[in-house]
Amino acid sequence: MTVSRYLRDPDRVSQALQEKIAAALDRLGYIPNRAPDILSNATSRAIGVLLPSLTNQVFAEVLRGIEQVTDANGYQTMLAHYGYSPELEELRLTSLLSYNIDGLILSERHHTPRTLKMIEVAGIPVVEIMDCVSPCLDMAVGFNNFEAARQMTRLIVERGHHQVVYFGARQDERTIIKQQGYEQAMRDAGLPAYSVMMADSSNYSAGVELLRQAQREYPGINGIISTNDDLAIDALFECQRQGDSRARQDGDSRFSRSRLLPRGSSALGQRTHPP
Repeated sequence: MTVSRYLRDPDRVSQALQEKIAAALDRLGYIPNRAPDILSNATSRAIGVLLPSLTNQVFAEVLRGIEQVTDANGYQTMLAHYGYSPELEELRLTSLLSYNIDGLILSERHHTPRTLKMIEVAGIPVVEIMDCVSPCLDMAVGFNNFEAARQMTRLIVERGHHQVVYFGARQDERTIIKQQGYEQAMRDAGLPAYSVMMADSSNYSAGVELLRQAQREYPGINGIISTNDDLAIDALFECQRQGDSRARQDGDSRFSRSRLLPRGSSALGQRTHPP
């Protein structure tokens, strides 16, 4: 009984007993079994996290931020990866919900009908990230991707770069929204909008391919808006490899770590609840 109390809440036994029980559990290699607690209390102290990519460094930072909060509050994260596929997201969600998770963090706004139905039946808190404008299921924490891209493009144009090309990969929803923001800024400035896109996921070598394609199709290119760091960094290195000064002279802006946004642009990212 004393050990059981300790396992539920160590503070319910004396300090001396805490040390003895902890030492015994270490010797035995004790592994907690959460199943009885889940069944009796209908809670798992776990938060499900669905991420579309494990190679994009942005999501590594997102997960780190999530776990700073869950760790501090005695929760565990259960991570699932779905590769931007709504059907795979549905499959992963089915598995996560079978563990009776207490909350759910999603990275997209578009889901299959079955995914939406499972979330409705589960009745748990849901946070959707990476976008604060599109309608959300419950709560949202994210960015105004359209406005961020528009402002970034406007700043590059104001610095004298008038042949700015948008680099995109995978052509997921956020990439398209950023492209639309870029195009709006170019129209506002009375300039033509150019895009080079690839269907595959971004990586640190794809930026070379997109830059070379842009140079072939738009020889006067002197600015880049990139959907993420992966493409921008490699494009920047390729400029250096070509042996000219473009890496220093060209306008270059990318999402996740852009240096062109002015300080205090807090309106671009916020938390939202549905009306």
